[in-house]
Amino acid sequence: MGTGIEAERWQDNWRVLTPAGAVRVELRGARAAGEADRIRELPPGTPVVLSASGPGATRRCRAFATRAGVELEREFLAVPTAKAPGCLVEAAPGPVGTFVDAVLVAPQDSRLGPVADAGLALLRRLGSWRLVRAIVPGRIVIGART
Repeated sequence: MGTGIEAERWQDNWRVLTPAGAVRVELRGARAAGEADRIRELPPGTPVVLSASGPGATRRCRAFATRAGVELEREFLAVPTAKAPGCLVEAAPGPVGTFVDAVLVAPQDSRLGPVADAGLALLRRLGSWRLVRAIVPGRIVIGART
């Protein structure tokens, strides 16, 4: 038995952001290339959820949306990952600032706790939502088939 929270319990958290019947595409590797064809076959107006993690996640989501004919409506930071987001924060200055100031905490279960505390204090002092957006690797992007 692990000591942390099991990520599997978070894997469907994205559903609270979308209407029933939304189609999700995880943008990982070459498999995602074939998914664009499947999405293009959906009826117009079908809600589509794109998820990606790692550097360039936003760019990959936007490029896929263009190829698949999806008009993007909202973007969320997925913490800790897009596959199993424990928190979904709208990628805009207000929500990101509130998340950093009132929700985000440094992990205390490691020897790096003091370093994480210092990093979080610096992040709060800088107050840059774009920096937070660059640091958080997971994205959930919501749109509709055009």
